[in-house]
Amino acid sequence: MFLTLDKRSIFFTGFFIGILWFYWISYSFIYYDLKFLIPIIVIVISLIYGLLFYLSAYFSNILLRVLLLITLSFIEPFGFNWLKLDLPFINTYFNTYKSDIKEPNLKIYMPQYNIDQDSKWQNDNMQNIVMQNISNIQDGIKNNYDIIILPETVFPFDINSFDNIKNTLLELSNKITIITGGLSIKENAYYNSTYMFNKGNITIANKVELVPFGEQVPAPKFIRDFINKVFFNGASDYEVAKKPTTFNIKGIKFRNAICYEATADKIYQNLDTKYIIATSNNAWFTPSIEPTLQKLLLKYYARKYNVMIFHSTNKSQNMIIK
Repeated sequence: MFLTLDKRSIFFTGFFIGILWFYWISYSFIYYDLKFLIPIIVIVISLIYGLLFYLSAYFSNILLRVLLLITLSFIEPFGFNWLKLDLPFINTYFNTYKSDIKEPNLKIYMPQYNIDQDSKWQNDNMQNIVMQNISNIQDGIKNNYDIIILPETVFPFDINSFDNIKNTLLELSNKITIITGGLSIKENAYYNSTYMFNKGNITIANKVELVPFGEQVPAPKFIRDFINKVFFNGASDYEVAKKPTTFNIKGIKFRNAICYEATADKIYQNLDTKYIIATSNNAWFTPSIEPTLQKLLLKYYARKYNVMIFHSTNKSQNMIIK
């Protein structure tokens, strides 16, 4: 039907796909006190995808339309790559994935988190969040788990700056390997990071693929500085690591991926393992379809690169994607 529609109808097809597929992107602006931008963002996103679909139908020749339609999955407006037109087929018989990966011989604990985004970053709640994290780690030790995986930024601060918390985690790591999200600061630059506490040692994996307009403004510096000054109170973009990090836990390797990274090809480059630890904070976008879309994308990348993903998240269901 798409291949035979007129161009005007195809524009509106893309327009409404943009709304229904990506309306949730605007939700994050609630937490920057920019609610008034929500309808503008939704319309802009929808117009972009409407235009892309319109261009894919520019020619009336069906073969050319097929080729252009396929290219839509490779076009990433502002570096955002979540439009994969084959996602609806992930859970159908059209999917041809056949490989079966054996789970690592480790007992892995992923406690379920349900912390609201509007309370997570409030100073009054910091102590309760830290105590919840420590309690979950102690539960993991009590039940003889080898590894505990906590979600993205579940410690919503630079862990290295709080010696009492860091030392507690180091001590606990002699009984269980702790993988947890947090922030880190290096030379006045902020990173979204994953910490591994293992046998009294710390390894920090910094994010390599940032969320467009969430962690970075994908624009030239003068435009980026202007947007950050006007809309984000002068905040700077997060910094990125040069390459992904692979953790070695009891001789088994795990590639680290923080939220958006797990749905980007870059994190899967030069893989030396079949196991991915992915952490997310979906409180930015719930309630919405974002967790469902993320789950489909994780299945897509797990099958594309033949890996197993251990996904620990806040405000949506943890899962192991085989």
